[in-house]
Amino acid sequence: MKKNIKNIRRGFTLVEMLTVIAIIGILAGILFVGLGKQRERARIASATTTAKSVMPYAQECLFRGGDLNTAPTTVDGAICPNSKTNWPTISPTECVYIDGTATTWKVKCTFSATSTTITCDAEIGDCI
Repeated sequence: MKKNIKNIRRGFTLVEMLTVIAIIGILAGILFVGLGKQRERARIASATTTAKSVMPYAQECLFRGGDLNTAPTTVDGAICPNSKTNWPTISPTECVYIDGTATTWKVKCTFSATSTTITCDAEIGDCI
């Protein structure tokens, strides 16, 4: 039997190529959604780390019998009255200090569709 050379396929059909491109597009879309959520989590973690960096100064202030300045914009941004240590700048820019008491401070982060509030308490020694 002789083989017919005309029946040998070389390459892919247009339908096969479009199917592969569509599958790659769907997988890329799923990947980008997942990466966006991870990016937001990383930003919240960064803001939490910055908020926690205040903890030693806040605890020292309380140990000495003082109260925290209730907002980072008061008294030239000092954490504690008569302190030379200022409230650190929160990064990323979507995060701001929103509230505070004599022993606590809060940071609010708002990204696209979600909002997260980080509450730090010097008496407990942690941020939630």
